[in-house]
Amino acid sequence: MKYLVDTDTLVREGVLSTAQAGEIARRAREDMMHFAINIVLFAGILAVIGGMAAYLDDAAQVTALGAMVTLAGGAALLRAPVAYRLLSNATAVIGAVMLVGGAVAWGVEATGGFAIAAALGAPIALGAYALWRRGPGRLAFMAGWLTCLGVAAHLTGVLAAPLGGLPPWILCHYAAAVLILCGLALDIRLVSALSILALAAALSSRGFYQTGVYGLAIYESTLTVVQMGLLAGACLWLSARGKEPLARHATILGRLAFIWMNLAFWIGSLWGDKVGYHLWGPKWSDFSADPAWRAEEGARSAYEAAQAAFMARATVISADAYALVWALVILGVGIWAAMGARRAVFNTAVTFGAIHLYTQYFERFDTAPGTVAIAGLIAIGLAYGAWRLNEWMRDRAAG
Repeated sequence: MKYLVDTDTLVREGVLSTAQAGEIARRAREDMMHFAINIVLFAGILAVIGGMAAYLDDAAQVTALGAMVTLAGGAALLRAPVAYRLLSNATAVIGAVMLVGGAVAWGVEATGGFAIAAALGAPIALGAYALWRRGPGRLAFMAGWLTCLGVAAHLTGVLAAPLGGLPPWILCHYAAAVLILCGLALDIRLVSALSILALAAALSSRGFYQTGVYGLAIYESTLTVVQMGLLAGACLWLSARGKEPLARHATILGRLAFIWMNLAFWIGSLWGDKVGYHLWGPKWSDFSADPAWRAEEGARSAYEAAQAAFMARATVISADAYALVWALVILGVGIWAAMGARRAVFNTAVTFGAIHLYTQYFERFDTAPGTVAIAGLIAIGLAYGAWRLNEWMRDRAAG
């Protein structure tokens, strides 16, 4: 775990020497510089790829050029001096994206379907991973990048052309498992973290943009809370007992699961939830191909009857219940994270605690002086209780 420290204060208190504080500052500066360089490099790579793809405007040509650039980048990595390794890797990355992207686009155009992407992506990913494991060390970055591109192509085909008519929630869980395995195999936490999007989409979470407004929709709040809560708990257990790199991947994935769980609580605290309705409830498309306003009366009646039948046996959780349980979860996790110095989890709990307070204040309580005073007294009481608990835990540890 990384901590934020005030090195000047620690030097004055004698905890750190001047030399140690200087070394910490030097390493922090190096990390920031590497991060800035990578951002600029990645932006340049995206610009080159986009420009070349638009200029050629032909999938076969893009594939051929990508193959040549990839081979050139690989040769440069094997032969060029270390000083040119950054440029060699950039060349290999550009070529790999054009090669895989062009091949997939070419296959889709030829077959008229995305199933070819799944078929092409799997061997690319497996072959590149074999090169990453067994090949020269200088080609490791290029091989890892090709592995990720192959996985991306494979999952694009799987999700765009469902195999065997499998429901989307199963395919999304498969995509999440593949991303986690890929991230662990290459030890890239970003790839593992991307699995949270597939897991969220499995239970009908959606993001959208419309005229300057970004939105998030979670249609199955209860199932999402359960899913993400179980994932966060499993990741917490693995991060404490698992070996590296599994523990590091579990830590980042568990934090993201906790964030998404709070988002689901937030939506549930506003509208409640009809558990399973969006996944397994009646769909209008099963009754009519026309919009509801233009459909026949018989189709509308059948749809309404199916809705009523589903709701008669569905579990409905009220928004008030959600608001209460969410508050208890935030309070409990926040205190636990503070006592264990888990800064990321604590910051998340504090952030969503403020969101919860703001949301419920305007949704449920009158903005009167009395409600503000009562809320303040409750907050003071909670703070005092947490302080006393922390004192007890500290005395017990010291004794």
